[in-house]
Amino acid sequence: MTDLTNSSFPDSQPFFVLGAQRSGTTMLRLMVNNHPRLAVPHETVFITQFFRRLQEYGDLTQAQNQRRLLDDIAAHTLVVRGGLITDKEAILARGPRSYAELINAIMTCYAEAQGKARWGDKTPYYTPDMDILHAIFPKAKFVQILRDGRDVALSQRKIEWCSTNSFRLAQDWTWKTTLCHKVGRVLGPDHYLEIRYEDLVRDPQAVLTQVCGFLGEDYDEQMLHYHETAKNVVPGESLKWHQNSVRAPDASKIFAWKNALPESDRIIFEEIAGDALEYFGYERAPVNPTLMTKLKKVYLTMVNRW
Repeated sequence: MTDLTNSSFPDSQPFFVLGAQRSGTTMLRLMVNNHPRLAVPHETVFITQFFRRLQEYGDLTQAQNQRRLLDDIAAHTLVVRGGLITDKEAILARGPRSYAELINAIMTCYAEAQGKARWGDKTPYYTPDMDILHAIFPKAKFVQILRDGRDVALSQRKIEWCSTNSFRLAQDWTWKTTLCHKVGRVLGPDHYLEIRYEDLVRDPQAVLTQVCGFLGEDYDEQMLHYHETAKNVVPGESLKWHQNSVRAPDASKIFAWKNALPESDRIIFEEIAGDALEYFGYERAPVNPTLMTKLKKVYLTMVNRW
């Protein structure tokens, strides 16, 4: 069995920004990445994917197995898109002897190429896999950004590769948000911080100061100016999905669902996710299902299930 952990890591441990897709994870990533010491690349995705395939690569203390794994990671679509790996030899020169050490070498080389001392990761895909990330990096820190699920659904409905099914969107938001919250509570406050998109947009300095304190870093005002260079650190293929993220915080995006989400979709969302909305402190509108809502729910659960 390959040893996942590495007791030789420096004191600065990795951190992961998590949350349901379209919860503001990219905006938070861009803010934190603008800190002079912190490097947070484009979404990686590969970490948990290759964790589940480690048996294919055998003993990672063997150089040939390390190289084969690194070659496959380097060919991953999102790794290529984010320009994460530019010098394989520099990574291998760090002498990784476990999966955790290999990831750390990849990410540290990336951070150093940006002139940064510490690396983090923003990948919503990892939100249900906090247990895996914690197993790989026992000292890692996790920041979950919460956003009203109806605004999440409204944003996702505009993305061509996301579902438009309010029933499915409500289930996904409830599952990911609640699971991350529960695992985070188990890990404890030294490893888990929960922030809100709404607070980040309204008062970014206060929330970013809190995030920096959690990470053990000094707050830097440069984080507020992320939008001035944000387009330079978002891959061109992904930029069209993140037009709002690369701009300065916009308070008009808060609770946009009240005016823009069709009533039938809102009612369906609240039927599924209402308890979770209330648990996280979001209002729940007291509106009873209409005949149209009931018909639409049947359509979404029986016909257009995606």
